[in-house]
Amino acid sequence: MIEFRRKPGDKKRGSGFIFGLTFFLFWLSSMALSQTAVRVSVQTLSNGLQLIIDQNPYSQTTAVFILIKGGKLADPQGKAGLGYLVARLSLDPPDTDFLKELMKSGAEIRVASRGDFLLVSLECLSSQFDSTMKLIYRTFSRPIFSGLRLNNLKEALKNYQKKELDDIDSRADLALLEAFFGSSPYGLSGYGHQLSIENLKSEDASSYHRKYFVGANIIMSVVSSLEPDAIKTVVESTFGRLPKGESFSTEFPSWKLPEKKEIKIKKETPSSLLAAAFPLPSLSARSYVLANFLDAIVGGGPGSKIWPLRSEEGLAYEVGSRLILMKGGSLFIIYLKTLAEKTAEARARFQEKLKEIENSGLNEDDLEMGRNCFRLWLYQQFEAKIKKAELQANFRALEIDYDLAEDSLEAFINKIKLPDLSEFFKEVFSLEKSVFLEIIPSGNDLTVERNQPGLLFWPGPDKQAEYLQIPDRWTCFHL
Repeated sequence: MIEFRRKPGDKKRGSGFIFGLTFFLFWLSSMALSQTAVRVSVQTLSNGLQLIIDQNPYSQTTAVFILIKGGKLADPQGKAGLGYLVARLSLDPPDTDFLKELMKSGAEIRVASRGDFLLVSLECLSSQFDSTMKLIYRTFSRPIFSGLRLNNLKEALKNYQKKELDDIDSRADLALLEAFFGSSPYGLSGYGHQLSIENLKSEDASSYHRKYFVGANIIMSVVSSLEPDAIKTVVESTFGRLPKGESFSTEFPSWKLPEKKEIKIKKETPSSLLAAAFPLPSLSARSYVLANFLDAIVGGGPGSKIWPLRSEEGLAYEVGSRLILMKGGSLFIIYLKTLAEKTAEARARFQEKLKEIENSGLNEDDLEMGRNCFRLWLYQQFEAKIKKAELQANFRALEIDYDLAEDSLEAFINKIKLPDLSEFFKEVFSLEKSVFLEIIPSGNDLTVERNQPGLLFWPGPDKQAEYLQIPDRWTCFHL
């Protein structure tokens, strides 16, 4: 374990090591970014589908990432989870012959519903790309919304909800999203909730599919060892035949700070989770990069601002931070996980540490740490085909791909200076604008509270209040 310690009076004990590590990361990630320049093209097909093609010859595989605009925002009121249900049914094998052919291809498919988009990812051997795309298009363009299929998937959605509620990280994300976004689509689950699932009908699914599963509403990113012309030919002969339709557009929900800014939840868990969430400014290329810098600086692992709570004080077995990014509003979440018996002490020190971070601000070392950690993270995304396909599709959908295109990304990262980061930090890292969350074991003496007024509850099977929301998680399945 790497630990960074300082004695009283020492300004920066171990700063030589930190500088050396930072310089090494800078050299490694700069080399990586400069060596990932490949043949990338962006074009719009005749039906409005935006196609990103990235030739990567280093393995004979192909990754396809399909982004359908709308996500949770497109779910009709009272029918949360409809988008995810339609996406799953649009990939449901219509017969056993289809299933056998797809299994022979070895393809792996994932589906998710997020704040702004429905996401479908596909990985296969490049030699199977043509046949796999034809199979997927067959059901994607003409799904079967029968009552039997719909009911079976509705039961599956209820199971997904339960699993997500059982996961402490998912529960935390949902509680914080609900605190800032209430009952707006951003505050609801991509899987829906018990009541909304019961409301979903076959005609709802058909109407949603006709409106949103159209060329003008889809971005497809393909990273493959195949030649770009071959990729385009396959896509044009399949997804290029979808009706053009219209691109999804709507007013985005905005976050609102709740009157009471503390949430306490009791849960069957052997440990406690403490978290603080901060709203982020409107999403742009600049705010995206700065948010990732801040994520690395505050909770990015050894050397980050909250790491001493684990490494030196032993008050947590896990500390970290994460970003939930959406067009209309995003969150920066800092969290700590600890044993139940350490909850009170960990809470006090965690809150003290957050105040220390707010008061101390950032320096040049923090800037370089954030810059190089973000560089390294980007390289990791570029290295895996499916991650790169996802990143490129998201950048395109969020309209930040021009600034963060691969050939200009290094220059964009380098032009971030300390005043830029400090200004962003002051705007974001304000405890007055944060929400504090505790998820504690049910046997704990702390009182269960749900402080935000007007929140939605639904009685679970045990007659206890259960949250209606499930966070956006990838659901992986083999057809």
